Amino acid sequence: MALLTLNKIIGFRKKQSAYYEWEDDGTKGMGRLGVKVFSSGSKRFVFRYFVEGKPKFIKIGDAPTSKENGISLVDARLIAKKYGAMLQAGQDPRLELGIIKAEAENKVKAEAQQGSIEQLFHSYTTQMQKDGKRTHEAVLKALEKEVYPHIKPETKAKDVSKDDLITILAHMIRRGAVTQSNRVRSYLMASFNYGLAHDNDPANFIDDAKFGLLFNPVSAIPKQKSAEKVGEHFLSDSEIKQLLNDLNNEFLRFQMGDSIRNLISLIFYTGGQRPFELASSRWESINWEAKTLLITTDISKNKRPHLIPLTESAIFILSKQKENSTDSDFIFPHRFDRDRHITLDSLSRAIARYRSKTDIRPFIPRDIRRTCKTLMGELGISKSIRDRLQNHALHDVSSKHYDRYEYMPEKQKALESWEQKLNEVAVDNVLSFKERGTYGA
Repeated sequence: MALLTLNKIIGFRKKQSAYYEWEDDGTKGMGRLGVKVFSSGSKRFVFRYFVEGKPKFIKIGDAPTSKENGISLVDARLIAKKYGAMLQAGQDPRLELGIIKAEAENKVKAEAQQGSIEQLFHSYTTQMQKDGKRTHEAVLKALEKEVYPHIKPETKAKDVSKDDLITILAHMIRRGAVTQSNRVRSYLMASFNYGLAHDNDPANFIDDAKFGLLFNPVSAIPKQKSAEKVGEHFLSDSEIKQLLNDLNNEFLRFQMGDSIRNLISLIFYTGGQRPFELASSRWESINWEAKTLLITTDISKNKRPHLIPLTESAIFILSKQKENSTDSDFIFPHRFDRDRHITLDSLSRAIARYRSKTDIRPFIPRDIRRTCKTLMGELGISKSIRDRLQNHALHDVSSKHYDRYEYMPEKQKALESWEQKLNEVAVDNVLSFKERGTYGA
């Protein structure tokens, strides 16, 4: 048979058994396009070629049984021509098709394995948790809240553009959350940096999920500098007096629970320790005889143990708190779940309620730490000792790698001076050591 035509193909009649009709276009060594006619009457385009004298067949697709259905003859010839070109190049079309198919499948698989933005956020914050970063839940919550209204969680991380992220941050700025927009920007920056490192880390080589990131889309987005003001607020002597006295009288009984009031007092009398580190400490960390409280590595922000000398006032506060938490391992247990410690949200809400009832200027828990740091400086306590009292990370080579001295006498002396200052300011709060008696275990 010479060239196939549409009318010829439609005109092929079914027989008792299947048969082939081949097109002869005059070429040699390039295989043949043909039509297989089945006993049912259906028809299929096929390509036939020979390897070492043995025929091989490749299915192309349904041939038309009328002018309205099946692959067109033109398309079938183009496909057959492609296979013929492979033969001329010394390639076996069936083998090449297998390779092409495998490559296509691998591409689809690789695409499916590339992580979504949701997987990126969860993977990053899970790593934060493994690294002991206590803000991991808050970071995930902020990312989900701000990102998902604009980018679907299932979106591939590699497909998120700079413009997508600008849209998210712009919406935050427009609603007045400028400072928070900088926070979310930093979370996004860290997340994408994590994704880049994840794919390039040999330790993750066998992981199924890859993010396929080539760059960090946050890098070109600037911070809002106007929102990044260094905190300056600290309480005055009169405000400290009012607050400490209020913490020890009936004024706050219905505004703050006993544990919250004792926590705030202890923050003051330990020189402005981080609220979380005190709130999450356990009774076993207190040495009543040595009068110390150990901030353990698992709750310490810089992952180094921190030993705090306890003044008589601090011991007195802890002894009062002991009466409130005899049924918990935590010094400051959660009100409803004694197996958990109190949350900082509770502390922030209690302070907000207190501020609404007084004339004290607005302040937040962090301002108490700043107050202690600033006023201890006014007492002549060196910055070095104040930094050690508040467990700041010390980055000089000597402190970081060699100095393991605890500075306990110096810290003890500094806190005793600070205690005297607080008790002189808050006159109504002064109790003689004799009146306090002996407290502890």
